[in-house]
Amino acid sequence: MTLVSVGFITIPRGATPGFDHADVYRSPDGSVRRLFVAHTGADRVEVIDCRTNTYRHARPDLPGVAGVLIDSEQDLIFTSDRGAARVSLFRASDEALLGRVAVGDRPNGLAYDPTRRRLFSFNLGEPPGTGCTLSAVDVDGRRVVATLPLPGRPRWAVYDPASDRVFANIRLPAQILVIDPAAPAVERAYAVPSAGPHGLAVDGTRLYCAADGGALVTLQRDSGAVLGTVPLPGEPDVVMLDPTLARLYVAIGQPGAVCSIDTERLALVETITTEPGAHTIGWSAADRTLYAFLPASSRVAAYVER
Repeated sequence: MTLVSVGFITIPRGATPGFDHADVYRSPDGSVRRLFVAHTGADRVEVIDCRTNTYRHARPDLPGVAGVLIDSEQDLIFTSDRGAARVSLFRASDEALLGRVAVGDRPNGLAYDPTRRRLFSFNLGEPPGTGCTLSAVDVDGRRVVATLPLPGRPRWAVYDPASDRVFANIRLPAQILVIDPAAPAVERAYAVPSAGPHGLAVDGTRLYCAADGGALVTLQRDSGAVLGTVPLPGEPDVVMLDPTLARLYVAIGQPGAVCSIDTERLALVETITTEPGAHTIGWSAADRTLYAFLPASSRVAAYVER
């Protein structure tokens, strides 16, 4: 398999260049597949039709939006509105606003526990890196039910239903926190042998951590033991996983690339050149399409896995 370019999608420019996290909504029958990406420089979320690879519209009034997280089964979209110290909740099918909840300063990464219907917002603090916190939000009650201090600046986070745990990267000290979502409480931390843990994904009993030190580190989910590392050609950011294809895609902002990694062999398959500053990607599994967001040219590059 290899990534094949299928063209570009133009995005209306914002006040300043800058995209961040993205996620895909898929309707129950699969007929609707839409990609939502945080356009931080424009204070809005952009919406792309994954079936036609065309730009649809924008969802405005999201100051400094940094994160987008979607639960298609529960018809929910969450955004972390960094400039407003809040999270916003939408119905995914029609994008109707359901509510907003004030959280800690500069919310960034998000994780969602669908069983307890609890959203976890990882907040950078003010100034960033100072007084970092985790806000646990009761989605139905639209309120924060717990606030936890964090040992450093948080990056990506993910909820794993198999272990019923939230995993979250911390930039410094370089570690992955293991969080009990029921308590909620930090249970333990895994040391990461590369500076600046950033992108994070979980696949079975493996954790994939893309670190600023230029490495993809694979750890055992339940013990934190390091299973292997793959060198990367720069500082990574967003990662996207397709367990069916055994592929992990890693965005490298500088010099501007996407690395495709075989998760069975823990080996680099190929590196695709994108654009300097392109540190964000999205993945539509149903379409086998990878989207790389290009801030300088305000476009989206689409690649199909063939």
